[in-house]
Amino acid sequence: MRVLIVIAVIALSFIFLFYPEKGRTGSSIFKNIKLGLDIKGGTRLDYRMDLTSALNPDVNTLAEDVRTVIRRRLDTAGYTEAVVGKVGSGLKTRIRVEIPGITDPSAAERLIGKKARLYFGEIVDQTESVEKPTPKYGFKYEGTKWLKVKNKENTWYLIKEDIRIGSRSVKLGGEHITDARPSVDTQRGGYKVDLKFDSTGRKIFADITKKFVNKQLPIMLDQEVIVAPVVQEAILTGSAEITGKFSYADARELATLIKSGNLPVNLIKVEERTMGPTLGKDIINRSLKAGIAGLVLVLIYMILYYKSMGVVADIALLYNAFLLFGALAFFRSILTLPGIAGIILTIGTTVDGNIIIFERIKEEMRAGKTVKASIRSGFSKATVTIVDANLTTILAAFVLYYFGTGPIKGFAITLTIGVIGAMFTSLVVSRTLLEALSPFMRNKYATAEEKGI
Repeated sequence: MRVLIVIAVIALSFIFLFYPEKGRTGSSIFKNIKLGLDIKGGTRLDYRMDLTSALNPDVNTLAEDVRTVIRRRLDTAGYTEAVVGKVGSGLKTRIRVEIPGITDPSAAERLIGKKARLYFGEIVDQTESVEKPTPKYGFKYEGTKWLKVKNKENTWYLIKEDIRIGSRSVKLGGEHITDARPSVDTQRGGYKVDLKFDSTGRKIFADITKKFVNKQLPIMLDQEVIVAPVVQEAILTGSAEITGKFSYADARELATLIKSGNLPVNLIKVEERTMGPTLGKDIINRSLKAGIAGLVLVLIYMILYYKSMGVVADIALLYNAFLLFGALAFFRSILTLPGIAGIILTIGTTVDGNIIIFERIKEEMRAGKTVKASIRSGFSKATVTIVDANLTTILAAFVLYYFGTGPIKGFAITLTIGVIGAMFTSLVVSRTLLEALSPFMRNKYATAEEKGI
């Protein structure tokens, strides 16, 4: 069973690593791995802020708010290595976004430049029209506006954002949403977006859904009605969903926009350009050569010191390397020099785990046990030590990921995957190989009588 798991895991890694992905070419091991700005380059987008829509005229404060929202959006969408900065000053302030290895700038632009204000409302009227209908006047229509319905040609709803609940009016917007994530829509097919409200939003949403039982409750994103589901019953749990047979990409983009918050101003793109690597080619080559040289020295040392067990350690080390690269390809993580540093760190973690196991096995051999019994006992005694040591590293990586941004998140992701892979290779792959080799191994610490001399 263990052998099948080892083979299946490495087979999946090779599939993720080498299977030709649409839009990617080349024979390099990195062809399915996104490379960072420092290694491969990427796209640079410059935006200026439309201050005519700003409620706060302080340019520096607005720029920092915009930068924070864009950073959160890019991190949520997987562009953890993107660089978001501010250039210029005063009214000439621009927001600069540099995204590594991106082949479709329009996908990033939809995340960056959209204000994405989500809110619920009430349908006062509806009509079919090619052009936007004229406003309606009167007390009944005060605070209403015509909005087009997504994916319904020529359909318009007259929306009122203030919802009357008894003697009071309430508003429910994206500021009360604590979580938004895509999930499979098992009833209608495709994907949907699941929402969760905070305590205030939960109460307001419960009151609204009580009023709208068997009626449509429209959900708006900016100036468009994205969906207007019929409320079957009052929803008291503080959860909701946006359905519409979305593709996964559309559902993820919508969830990202909702979860990351609203931009305080509109952004207008003023420049787009392709960038080369931020580090020189010579620096990149030297760094890679240094990493390869270190790996080769470790491989040689393990064979010289541990002989046949050293060969097992080297195979486990290479296994973990392919496992790590396969995981990076599967999760579409972006590899940068800090990420490569995380990979080099996992090399040490993998070797350390094997050294602990081998020393335990040698202790059991010195106690007079057979090779097979020594291997079994050595792994049993080393497992707790290895798990404890690696869990502390994983906890540190989680802290880096939670509080960090950009390259720090990328390093944390690479480190976490590498350490988990190191535990798997040390405790499962190495054991499988050693048990397979045990009939051909001899206990050099055995007495002459035990050796049969």
